[in-house]
Amino acid sequence: MTRATAAVTVLGVVALALVTACDALGRLRARPAPDPPQAATEADATAAEADATPSSISDGSDGDDGSDADAAALPSPCPPEMALIGEAVCIDRWEASLVDESGEPHSPYHPVRAKKVRAVSRPDVVPQAHIAAEEAEKACRRADKTLCTTDEWLLGCQGPARPKRVFPYGAKLQKGACNIARREHPMTRLTGGQHRTDAVSLNNPRLNQLSDTVAKTGEFERCATPEGVMDLHGNLLEWTRSTYVRPLAMGGFYLDGATHGAGCSYVTSAHGAQYHDFTTGFRCCKKPDKAALGALSGAPPLPVPRATDDSRDPAGMRSFLDPTGRLPKVSPPAYEPSTAKCPVDMVHVEGLRCSVPVQKCKRWLPRLSAGQKIACAEFEEPTECKSARRKLNYCIDRYEFQPEGYRYPLTHVNWSEAQNLCRGMDKRLCFEDEWEFACEGPDALPYPYGYVRDAKRCNHDFPEEQLVTTPDNFIDRRVARDALPDCKSPFGVFNLVGNVDEWTTRYNQKPPRRSILRGGWWLIGRNRCRAATDRHSELYAGMQTGFRCCRATR
Repeated sequence: MTRATAAVTVLGVVALALVTACDALGRLRARPAPDPPQAATEADATAAEADATPSSISDGSDGDDGSDADAAALPSPCPPEMALIGEAVCIDRWEASLVDESGEPHSPYHPVRAKKVRAVSRPDVVPQAHIAAEEAEKACRRADKTLCTTDEWLLGCQGPARPKRVFPYGAKLQKGACNIARREHPMTRLTGGQHRTDAVSLNNPRLNQLSDTVAKTGEFERCATPEGVMDLHGNLLEWTRSTYVRPLAMGGFYLDGATHGAGCSYVTSAHGAQYHDFTTGFRCCKKPDKAALGALSGAPPLPVPRATDDSRDPAGMRSFLDPTGRLPKVSPPAYEPSTAKCPVDMVHVEGLRCSVPVQKCKRWLPRLSAGQKIACAEFEEPTECKSARRKLNYCIDRYEFQPEGYRYPLTHVNWSEAQNLCRGMDKRLCFEDEWEFACEGPDALPYPYGYVRDAKRCNHDFPEEQLVTTPDNFIDRRVARDALPDCKSPFGVFNLVGNVDEWTTRYNQKPPRRSILRGGWWLIGRNRCRAATDRHSELYAGMQTGFRCCRATR
């Protein structure tokens, strides 16, 4: 298999399952694996566009009162070859190898085929490759375990505490820690440089028997989580159970640990449950023994946290995860100096706006999964104006609405709620041409910063596999309103594209069709000045819907 084939491209819309719910003690329970969201696509320069609707445990005693002996006698929540993660799951410490019905080892270099094999987890052995997801699931069940769900696998890799680890060992990449950087592809070594990707060649038993390929379990000693789980990054891809149409393989392998996500977030999904090659491996998971957990903790486990327990937003308030929380109280901002045309939190916008710009795309941003043209990577410059220009003069919020006490912009508001909040500040929602002009400036720029799309400037273009944990549970990718100083328009207005979608008002429309969303959010798709979504009514509110306000100058 070539690097490109082994690092399998993401097909369709893939949702990478990430564990999001945790309580103050980090006691988590795994959630279901992901289904794909519906991705947004780029509209043409003038048309409105539809978007996606979105550790070991001890008693801590070192005295001589007998408590050490009592602790040693307590039953373990997990089998000895497994690690307990966040009181939620037991996960194999080492990538799986196989034994047959007589207990004899199965060759890690050959497919399983019709054999009835059982998964074992042990150090210092070559882990099993050439195994399909459905075969891995059966092998785990014969060991009284299950194939890890994507959530369980991620919990083991990222850990139960916040912030989540990016790599099994921590937040930053440590070169040489994991088996991800073998220098030469075994296929080219075996064939003298020939490029072969057929099923027979990819399952050649000689591939992983070459030096500098797959490592023995635990050989890379630094590639370990704090709980002692080895090789979650690199060595072999690891099948996981997903509610997506295909199983997901996680963590990368010995030739690549970065193409489809960094460390724990590496995910591939191009193959079905019967596919196997020299890169495919697995490990098993198991639910911890509840009685043992209770005995260790001295109390029953904490309840599973509600989805509304969102530490990123104030408790009880309207939030990313709580669409029914209280809306914040607002008041009109001050003018400084008192003779200023706009309040202190607003920017004065004045100039001539082109009503009909011609914006021609030179280069498209490909969708990695299928290569469709979904967004323009670069427009021709300058923009040609095909109409008369109209003078505009008004005030607009410098940032997306981020209430006092919030660390991120407010979402889950509908058009009417946004309008009422603006009115409470002696403002109103922006008309769509006001929003557009503040974004593109007199030169009608396609992006607020110019002609070349740049997701490093603004909060957009997250790949599809990093959007959701389940179909109804999007990953919160918001950033603080002042976190991206380069995401700025010619007038000095920030975050007009990406981060959160922004409600604006259409001229000459009657309820409930006065609403239109501008700017897009953090997915790949509508993240430029002229594109819009008009498919939602004024009553729609999503985890991505926010706003900013406008008003007339004084």
